[in-house]
Amino acid sequence: MAGGEYEQRINNILMADTNFYQLFPDEREKGDSRIRQCQLVMTRMLKILDFLCRKCHIQYFLIEGSLRGAIIYQGFLPWDDDLDIGMTRDNYEKFVQFAVPELPDDIFFQNDESDPYYPSCHVVEAKLRDKYSSYKREKSGKKIGTFHDGLQIDISVYDRAYLPVNLFIYTLNRTLIFFFKHKSNKKRACVLKWISKHSLVPLVYGSSFICNLKRMKLRSNYIKEEEIKSFITRKFEDVKVFIPAGWESYLKRQYGNYLQLPASEKQKGNHGADIPDPFTPCNHSEILHWNSEHIEVNKNY
Repeated sequence: MAGGEYEQRINNILMADTNFYQLFPDEREKGDSRIRQCQLVMTRMLKILDFLCRKCHIQYFLIEGSLRGAIIYQGFLPWDDDLDIGMTRDNYEKFVQFAVPELPDDIFFQNDESDPYYPSCHVVEAKLRDKYSSYKREKSGKKIGTFHDGLQIDISVYDRAYLPVNLFIYTLNRTLIFFFKHKSNKKRACVLKWISKHSLVPLVYGSSFICNLKRMKLRSNYIKEEEIKSFITRKFEDVKVFIPAGWESYLKRQYGNYLQLPASEKQKGNHGADIPDPFTPCNHSEILHWNSEHIEVNKNY
């Protein structure tokens, strides 16, 4: 679908009554493999997120492996089992206020307020979760299953409060964890806003991602202000999504030669040894059980 036709279709949808089951049908059963079924679930969530962000004038953008997939494959990296987007703090706050209340009942918005077991200062501040599915992770005594663990879109929230040095980002995030892990992300955000407002040196956008030594050594996980001054659209599966206009410098900083794929033995998801289960929910109160007849009823409601 050409760019102009896609934009016109979105505009027509925005003006119509919203029935997410009709506008964006759940097609997970059409996947020819389990990983593809999972990716179809996440693609649908991305379509809904894109729809609500356009409707509410909220700017989001693909990041990390999802951005890399958009550039190389115009969709998912073949092995990818999650989806990564970013928002600046002001856009995230608008998303919580205006978009989250409109989410369909099969998508759970997860942050430290909506899910009592989801920690403040977590590596990713918020997520959209599919209620029908689950990641198959080893529990290893950490009670991972206590917070919602359905297939996800990670929402990394970016604050312009960091120096472009991994050690500084790590140190600041560890300090914030110390003070706010048992309080709230809102209080953490207030400190970051204060830094952004009063800093005497140029800062970059960073998130809570670099919060341990392993991630500090992983890659330079920040975004320069000039890289997200403007945005362009890019095809991702069958969605036109937003990416930073400065995507290339961001990916080079993250991955070096971002077109060179990892060795085959490293081409695996980030959430445990097993591929997630698109039809079995996790152990949480906010879940649904997959039933094709139920989906059809909702579609025609």
